[in-house]
Amino acid sequence: MGTLSSAKTLGGVGGILVFVPGISLVGWILILLATKEISETVQDKTIFDDALLAGITAVIGAVIGAVLFVGFLFSPRPSVGFFPFGSLALFLPFLVILGAFWVFTIISAVFLKRSYEKISQRLNVSAFATAGLLYLIGAALTIVLVGFLILLIALVFQVVAYFSIQDRPPTRSWSQPSQQTFAPSPVTPQPATPSQQQPPIESKFCFKCGAKLPIVAVFCTSCGAKQS
Repeated sequence: MGTLSSAKTLGGVGGILVFVPGISLVGWILILLATKEISETVQDKTIFDDALLAGITAVIGAVIGAVLFVGFLFSPRPSVGFFPFGSLALFLPFLVILGAFWVFTIISAVFLKRSYEKISQRLNVSAFATAGLLYLIGAALTIVLVGFLILLIALVFQVVAYFSIQDRPPTRSWSQPSQQTFAPSPVTPQPATPSQQQPPIESKFCFKCGAKLPIVAVFCTSCGAKQS
């Protein structure tokens, strides 16, 4: 059973190590372990599954990128022109490999974004959702230089997100749907039925002064005259 405190440590340290050349792979492994801890804690296996798929596709993209880089270094240079290959026959494979690297980078960012969005919802840490979105935008723009800058910002948000994890989960449960409480509706008083109403009292009027008297009155309460 994973714990959020260990996930916080693994993810935070791993996020920092990602910035260090040469050991950045160790940082990504620690981040993957952190997502596993979170996945076990919140009992949502898809969090780790998406993060694992993101890591696998990222490795494939990195291998393709390495092949692209090596091919760029050792390919013959043209005597005139900007392109790194001397003929169209060599330049077309270069574009194919570059396109494959770009596609796998985007696929990896999509899976990572899905994983981080779920973590953001379960742990109520919005920085995860921001980091995932920036990863996807940066991956889509790696074809130009600005994409790498956005990826760098995403790495910063990733570190902030992991160190923002609370040691205790939020008060609301992620495994059970929240139970809504309903206030009792106010009781509307029902109008009295005719059978429940008091019968009207019959009355009469004094023959002398005209005062209103009960029907059974013998003397007038106003003038004292005897009623016939």
